[in-house]
Amino acid sequence: MLYRSSRLGPAHEQARRFVSSIEADERLLESVVEINLAHVIMLSRRGIIPRDQARKVLKVLSKIRAMPVRSKAEDIHASIEELVIRRAGNSAGENLQLAKSRNDQVATAIRMRLRSELLQIMDLAIALLDELEETIGRYHKTLFVGRTHQQPAEPITYGHYLMAFHDAAARDLERLEDSYARLNLSPMGGCALAGTSIPVDRDTVADLLGFDGLVENSLDAVGSRDSVLEFLSNMTELSIDISRLAEDLIFNTTPETGNLQLPKDLSFASSIMPQKRNPDVIELIRAKCAIPIGAFSQTATTLHSLPTSYNLDLQEITPTIWASSKAMQEVIAIVRLLLSQISVLEIRADRADLIMTTATELANILVTEFGLSFRLAHRLVGSAADEFSQSGSNQADHWFELVREKAQTVVADRPDKLEAKLSRARTLEDVVMHKMSIGSPSPKETLRLLRKRAVTLRKVVNRQQARRKRLARSKARLKRETLRLTR
Repeated sequence: MLYRSSRLGPAHEQARRFVSSIEADERLLESVVEINLAHVIMLSRRGIIPRDQARKVLKVLSKIRAMPVRSKAEDIHASIEELVIRRAGNSAGENLQLAKSRNDQVATAIRMRLRSELLQIMDLAIALLDELEETIGRYHKTLFVGRTHQQPAEPITYGHYLMAFHDAAARDLERLEDSYARLNLSPMGGCALAGTSIPVDRDTVADLLGFDGLVENSLDAVGSRDSVLEFLSNMTELSIDISRLAEDLIFNTTPETGNLQLPKDLSFASSIMPQKRNPDVIELIRAKCAIPIGAFSQTATTLHSLPTSYNLDLQEITPTIWASSKAMQEVIAIVRLLLSQISVLEIRADRADLIMTTATELANILVTEFGLSFRLAHRLVGSAADEFSQSGSNQADHWFELVREKAQTVVADRPDKLEAKLSRARTLEDVVMHKMSIGSPSPKETLRLLRKRAVTLRKVVNRQQARRKRLARSKARLKRETLRLTR
């Protein structure tokens, strides 16, 4: 009734419930209270409202933090204003909305809450990267099967595999850091859409609320949600990287693959099959990663045809932010736990498909040591692979001898020299150890990259600490100013 009494009268109950966001606004309560505190402090400082009115309003606002807000108001903003008017009196409370609108207030509250969510997600991502770096160091020599098209391709290490996910997640964190600077700007002062003729101080309000600057244009301030879309885009990127990891983990923990094993306390049983050890946790990770992807699609679809300025369509976007943030916080935390607990199993030496993963390196040796063209070497080793597969053998020595025999048909050097050179790739360990290129699975190279990553992560931690300290200082200042004016 607060905004309708002068003209429209009571709203139809069904319509009121349909447009109300009061339940979804619960996450914004603290931010909305702080916005009102900062706004009233600014109005008092500028002499726009008398100090005694400011004192009454601030006293009421200070108590709202610890009490539930319940009313039939359309949203949390109207609910708080009704409460302030009722407790501070009309002459003071009815100035709460002076020089501001629900439009700039909700835009600001969303940024403040989203800022908090973003910081929490970055903390979790940092912890995940830290865990990954420790695990990579532990497994930098442990053999693992590198695959393309899900088929065994070349031998790598588990540390090398995890480094790939680490670097993708590090880029995701970098994008989150970049987006924080664009998110942490205050829309307050944009009012409904056109600013105000009242001499407000937008910079003071922004500073008291921990913002680093302003969304300056008033239309842009109230009507834009690109910061939300960017957040969901970044969550989508992160969810894609994590869901790919989840799919890899499910595949590699199957008995047929036999590369990884979940511990018992992270596995789940079948209701009917006693022997089963199901990766339920990983499957749910994969499913939850779809939440931000759906939210991004919904938000982009909502925004793509909206006219410039505020529209109530924007209200439907907000719940998807919190659902996506909650899902990804849960996912990141459980992924960290999984990666710290998964066991890496020794590669079986009697699997013919794994024995043949030395093929590429054997072809390379024929090129570098004996001057064959790569395509000729590829044909020779491929012919040996075909014959080995058809033989049904699972003996590494048989595979090696077939390659040596095929090569001997075109290599003029002595057989003992050919065997000695090819022996450089006789085992999977040999292949991994002889990798030389930057970013290869060589244990030495993995450790080199790991040292670089550790330095970079420490810088991210320092920047994160600075962001949190900045917000803590602003919150403390807002509290001091409120206490000073309410004495």
